[in-house]
Amino acid sequence: MKPGVYVTFDVECGMGGAWDNPSLRPVPPSRAVMGQYGTRTYGLPLITEILAEKGLKATFFVEAFMTEQGHEGQGEVICKYLLDRSQDVQLHIHPNHEHFGLKMQGKPYVSTDMLAELSEREQRALLEKGRDRIRAWTGRVPVAFRSGNMSVSESVLEQLSAVGIRIDSSYSFPYAPEGCRLNTGEPYNGSRWYGDVLELALSGFALPKLPGLKAAKPLDLMGVSFEECRNAIRKICGAGADAVVILHSFSLFKVRNSQYEGGRPSWIVPRRFQRLCDWLSGHRAEFPTYTFGELSTAIAENRYTAKAVPPCQSSVIKAFVRKAVQVVNSIYWV
Repeated sequence: MKPGVYVTFDVECGMGGAWDNPSLRPVPPSRAVMGQYGTRTYGLPLITEILAEKGLKATFFVEAFMTEQGHEGQGEVICKYLLDRSQDVQLHIHPNHEHFGLKMQGKPYVSTDMLAELSEREQRALLEKGRDRIRAWTGRVPVAFRSGNMSVSESVLEQLSAVGIRIDSSYSFPYAPEGCRLNTGEPYNGSRWYGDVLELALSGFALPKLPGLKAAKPLDLMGVSFEECRNAIRKICGAGADAVVILHSFSLFKVRNSQYEGGRPSWIVPRRFQRLCDWLSGHRAEFPTYTFGELSTAIAENRYTAKAVPPCQSSVIKAFVRKAVQVVNSIYWV
């Protein structure tokens, strides 16, 4: 299986300030997932339309605890929407969403959104429940997982194996060690086996240590330019490893407040995503795109070889230009 690119989306609803303000409720899927504002949709409908135009498939990691946020039945609706458009659906979990449900019921709860901070028993219970919900909503057992906040550890991977999920995509060296607690030794892009679980890292690149710049950035098109993403893909795949790109269901639009009111198009992220899809479509032979479902099949057929490579470097000039552009884009009315 030739090294390639995995385009991924985390599909979730923000808490919208509901933890701290009893008068608020978590953001509904109509806003955070579908991006529905009047007659316009800037979320999954726009995302899947762009993918379809270029004949591409992506993996959508769907958060399994929307019910606990008060969105009963919406997880199944979202999964059906994606499957009807031939997209790949896998499991995503934010522990705080279940914890919020416990709080609303007056039951004891833990206040953390980091899966790696929970006990092994709590990790396994969440993973089992999430697995079963995705299976009920799609008719398929999920084969891959991504942890909210990229919170992963050896314990999380052990519990994934215990519930029958053998692919994880939570590790990303720009999130370590705060979010990612996985003991990797040296940081890496690409993939590595941890027992019988394959960790396919969310890709990133390193930057020189300069004032105003983070030491590393993940390949998240909300935070990096198309050129930075494309160049990192070239370097990672050129070194023989897989590249993983992330966006969210709400990445292509910006909002007025934490309740996601007043959604309107971002003027840079949709263009970045469109340019990435155009480029991937035009370079299929050199940089094939895969889904995590296809990866699972390749592993089962012994067609996949894991490979980890050191983080690549990116241009300081591109970083400063991108940072300036994003400052302007962050202004709601621009």
